[in-house]
Amino acid sequence: MPLFRKNERPAQPNLEQLLSEFNQSLTLIVDKQLLIGNIAAKVKQICPVESIYIFLLDENTGKYKQQNEAKNKPVTLTKRSRLTSWLSVNEKHLTVSEHPDIIAYFPPEEQEIVRQLGAELIFPLKVMNQINGTIFIGKKTDGTVFTPQELKLLSILINQATFAIEHASLYEIQTERLKKMYRTDRLATLGELAAGAAHEIRNPLTAIRSTIQYLSKDFNADPTKKEMMDELISEVERINKIVQGLLSFARPSELNTSEVNIEQLINQTLLLVTNTLRKQDIEVEFEYFTDNTTLQADTEQLKQVFLNIILNAVEAMSKNSSGHSRTLIISIEKGAPINTHSRYLIVSFEDTGKGIEQKDIENVFNPFFTTKEEGTGLGLAICYGIVKRHEGEIEVKSTPGKGTCINIKLPQRI
Repeated sequence: MPLFRKNERPAQPNLEQLLSEFNQSLTLIVDKQLLIGNIAAKVKQICPVESIYIFLLDENTGKYKQQNEAKNKPVTLTKRSRLTSWLSVNEKHLTVSEHPDIIAYFPPEEQEIVRQLGAELIFPLKVMNQINGTIFIGKKTDGTVFTPQELKLLSILINQATFAIEHASLYEIQTERLKKMYRTDRLATLGELAAGAAHEIRNPLTAIRSTIQYLSKDFNADPTKKEMMDELISEVERINKIVQGLLSFARPSELNTSEVNIEQLINQTLLLVTNTLRKQDIEVEFEYFTDNTTLQADTEQLKQVFLNIILNAVEAMSKNSSGHSRTLIISIEKGAPINTHSRYLIVSFEDTGKGIEQKDIENVFNPFFTTKEEGTGLGLAICYGIVKRHEGEIEVKSTPGKGTCINIKLPQRI
């Protein structure tokens, strides 16, 4: 027996039950991505729609960034966009098909975003007189228009979601601050231990290398023994390289700062790995969203950071067996103000490699921690120290099987 008679529409979801279930879920979820997935599911439970895209404000850049996965390349909105301004002033949703005049008022790039996302409804996420995000909802899958009851239900649901997302965002910020404090203390302690260990290893290592080199002269006539002695010297050199890396982490060299153009420095670094990128069939997209990419920094040390991150990305993509394209996206954009005289410049490296397991994210800056088959685990630890000495910040975000993004924030005078 059919569930509905011919031409009879399914009953609307029970409003009280839906809101009750959603409120209960809000009290239990503090993970922002899990919350976003829950919101999208509830919207589709109210009325099946073709798409849902949620944008949230990134305080580091002042842009609204897409949170859930998209079929097309993710897009961003700015706080100064006309769409955001309209939502802020009117404090209500926008129905795209009913207001072509309003859509025509937006600049072409914003009209393209609306078209690309297939949006029919655009809701603001407003807290304390500020638009903290937007939700783009596509057309209904059955092709019908949204009923007043559906719009009312969506508005109530999204108003509740707004405060839930704000709570989750604040929780995320506080958690990240605590992690950074713990990481700084932990690495400072490890640095002291590393300095002592490196000193204790280096002295006897020098004596061992000198002795082997002296004894190796007696084995030149025997190819087998000479090969063994050469191998010993090679291993000693490898240990010495590790010790040198420890010293670089524990007792870094002083900064030799000068005016550095970050855009030019990244281009110079990419030239060093051009052949490697070509051999691995890796495409590089370099984009910047600010004309001023100059700041005070140590050129050589920053180049070391960029080179290490790029080579890590190359290795991650070379072992990625998921079949999607190998792309490294490098971007430079203006960050949040630090004070009246300076702000952060954000440099991002995003690859499509194998990614890093969530349980390993907190350890990537630890010396000797590595996910590589052959590696000392000192590269990112040294990068962390260099960025911190520039009074900047470095963070890693990753999704296993999809890729890794490393963001570097460096202070810049304005």
